[in-house]
Amino acid sequence: MSAEVPVLVPAALSLELVQPVPPEVPAGTVIALQVRVWGAGRDLRGGRIEIIAAEEVVATAELIEFRDGFSETEPFAAKAPDRVGEFTWTVRFPPQTIDGIAYDEGALQVSSQTAPHRTSLAVWAIPSPVRMAERLAITVGAKSSGACALSGAKVEISDETGTMVGEGVLGDTPWPGTDALYWTEIGLTAPSEEGMRHWSATFAATELELPHLFSSAQFSFMTVKPPEHSVAIKVITSDDATPLEKVQVALGPYRAATDNAGLARIEVPTGKYDLAVWKAGFEAASKIVDVAANLIVQLELTRRAKELTIWD
Repeated sequence: MSAEVPVLVPAALSLELVQPVPPEVPAGTVIALQVRVWGAGRDLRGGRIEIIAAEEVVATAELIEFRDGFSETEPFAAKAPDRVGEFTWTVRFPPQTIDGIAYDEGALQVSSQTAPHRTSLAVWAIPSPVRMAERLAITVGAKSSGACALSGAKVEISDETGTMVGEGVLGDTPWPGTDALYWTEIGLTAPSEEGMRHWSATFAATELELPHLFSSAQFSFMTVKPPEHSVAIKVITSDDATPLEKVQVALGPYRAATDNAGLARIEVPTGKYDLAVWKAGFEAASKIVDVAANLIVQLELTRRAKELTIWD
């Protein structure tokens, strides 16, 4: 008994994407595709769809649903090229036999453009003030817009003149509570001159598998002379002279908080400073302090009057 010869149907297939490929996508990103095939109202379920790039099949899918005169795949994934530039895919229904019917080829070309992933950079845990010529450490984190792994990539720190003053390598583990913020702690040496410093962290992103854009972040800190004197700041209430704890204290650029005895101690070089103290529920207080030796300064805070809420 002779084998049944498939019925040959001339090419009359029309292919389309349910959702178009975006005109620009990040390099190496995964794109969801869903293909619809029209075949003169014929049921093409079980047919194969191929995605071809540079004569290589990069993804396949099966037509699994037939309705309203067309057959359709489920959404499936195809990976965009890792390089930056234009690319073209051929969405192909190859010649094949379905339910004893031989179908000719159908094809659709789609084009798009790949772009580098964006990066963002953050700097935190910056000590200030810092004594002149002393060591300090900062924390720097970098993140890819595509949540790509950035471990092993280098971050550089530069001063106001653009001179590199430090560098670090991003670690293997993202910052706790994040999925892709890779970070490192970088040790630096403060300048030997007094004053406000405005430095920058840069992430060239040249050592990654996928192309990424450069990013930078600015940060500031103040360098000060070594301390010469100790200033004790005592804060009490104005009504009954009760010592106040957890009062925020600012003596020029220096910061502290009072203990349960209402005391905060700050070591500073000789000079004239603005002293300010504040705490929730109290009026803030301030004064100018001329420091030429060890001294004790006392400030009183006045309780704020409670606001009355009148209900209708």
